[in-house]
Amino acid sequence: MKIQNGAVSALLGGAILLAAGCESTSGQAEDARIYRTVAAQLDTGGTYYQIMNPRYVFEAADRIGVQLFNSFTSMPEPPENFTEIMDASLHMALAYRLSGLEDIQGCGSSSVRVSDDREPLLFRNRTFLAVRPESKGFLWALPGTENRPLAASWNALPADVDSAFEFELRPDAVYRVFAQSEKFSQYLHDERIALFVGEPPEKLLAGLSGVVGFASIAAEGSDEALSGNHLMLSLPDGEGKLAGLLRKVVLFLPGTKVENERIEFGTVLGEHAPKARPVAMLKEGRITLYSSLAAEKAFTAPEKKLAATEAFQRLSAGLPESGIGYLYNNESYAKVFNLLMEEFELSFRVNPDSWTPSQLTVLTRDGNNFLATGNSSLDSNQSKLVNQLVLPVAVGSMAAKEYLKRNGGLLPGAEESAEAPDTTGECQIKLELFKDALAQYAERHGGAYPEKENIEGIRALLAGKLLPLEATVCPGAFGEDEPAESPELFDIGNCSFIYFGGFTTKSNPKLPLVADWPFNHRGAVNVLLVDGTIEKLELETDNCKRIVSKLQTMYQYNEKEFQNLIRQADKLDKMFELE
Repeated sequence: MKIQNGAVSALLGGAILLAAGCESTSGQAEDARIYRTVAAQLDTGGTYYQIMNPRYVFEAADRIGVQLFNSFTSMPEPPENFTEIMDASLHMALAYRLSGLEDIQGCGSSSVRVSDDREPLLFRNRTFLAVRPESKGFLWALPGTENRPLAASWNALPADVDSAFEFELRPDAVYRVFAQSEKFSQYLHDERIALFVGEPPEKLLAGLSGVVGFASIAAEGSDEALSGNHLMLSLPDGEGKLAGLLRKVVLFLPGTKVENERIEFGTVLGEHAPKARPVAMLKEGRITLYSSLAAEKAFTAPEKKLAATEAFQRLSAGLPESGIGYLYNNESYAKVFNLLMEEFELSFRVNPDSWTPSQLTVLTRDGNNFLATGNSSLDSNQSKLVNQLVLPVAVGSMAAKEYLKRNGGLLPGAEESAEAPDTTGECQIKLELFKDALAQYAERHGGAYPEKENIEGIRALLAGKLLPLEATVCPGAFGEDEPAESPELFDIGNCSFIYFGGFTTKSNPKLPLVADWPFNHRGAVNVLLVDGTIEKLELETDNCKRIVSKLQTMYQYNEKEFQNLIRQADKLDKMFELE
């Protein structure tokens, strides 16, 4: 009997880890203490609040792990590769123990709105991680231990930066953690490694410990862009070891120019950026790499600085002035989504200029506790929805649909009578695009959404280039409706959503703006409300008035509001003979 090493090693490694047990203080008093510690760092009364204590997760997994480990080691006929699996498992379990993950005592997150009703949405998001004070895990040894002023770093960024981060990292401290382990020290103290690098590894890593920075600027269409971006990476090199190595390597690279502290490479990026000539600056104990000459100019001679923009000043207001690092992001989620669609070889694309949240987060450290404080246009609910729910569901269901289309049948293992995949998650992605388009329209029209109803209101969004044509067709209606080739050709056959016209940003926040056509999904209807929330109604319906009636039972509109909605729904029902 032979067993695949990788999967079994991972499973058994977890069992060994858990069988070793996780120390924890017993009693409700300790649980309460951890809760208070985490809660003291969070904001209450906002839109999101969550505290987690992983103690009982470890304890429950411990019991299962012991059973799994005992079952494997007591097999009547051990597999041929038993020794290999055990050895790999022990290494994995030991690495996990050295990480310090089991020393996490609690974590929590909160979000509160800090903008008023007249301003674009801005939330103060906090995430706190409490780690056992005496933990020596390498995860807690890697980040810097001293908070330092950060404003000077982000003040140097160009105004058109779409993402950037800077953190202090200590790889030498991680080395020391592993060196204390008998299992790993035999590799780390190998004389051949010291001979290769020319000195003890710990000394080399000490010179590479310090602040690491990265930034990107969107550069679509530039023949010097790398994956559509100009990039900058800054690394510590306290003793000049990397700089010395780099100077030796470039001697063998054709087309390289060396001028004192500046190295200009040839076109070494190949097909990824055929015209880009990367640049390295070796100065003041640091190595700063630029992906091209254009990137070097963009970062070192910007027309305007990010810190001088009104948007960034608003984003940075009220944040800690010191920390061990920061993270800035103003990159389009739509762009990332399109890259995923391209990876799956799917033709669906969304407008890359939409769906662009902004956030600035500062990470501070107090002993082994970490607090991330940020201002963002998204609260934690929205971030969770995009990152953990909607996007995975959308990608998975689109991939499944593409498989069905290509193979002309069901997914492997599915019965012939299986129902079509649930497309409500994909549909919510479309409604997020409507949400963004309507918000932009309202900003341009004094808070008013398109006045005209149904297809005419949606046509106004398309005419303003606020909504991509693909967004007008629900995934559940593919085959029935097809996206129009242009806004001018957009008509009934190119739309599978209902638009309720005549509302403004000051209208009842629970009034519907956009809803599924009754037949888009089996047993469900997605609805975008004025306040930006997306509701999934458990409803089987064959007309529009039933959608309005369901909303009325949920939100109790006043008579004028209800009559307006019923009128619009009845008009559609009569038009399509849905009575």
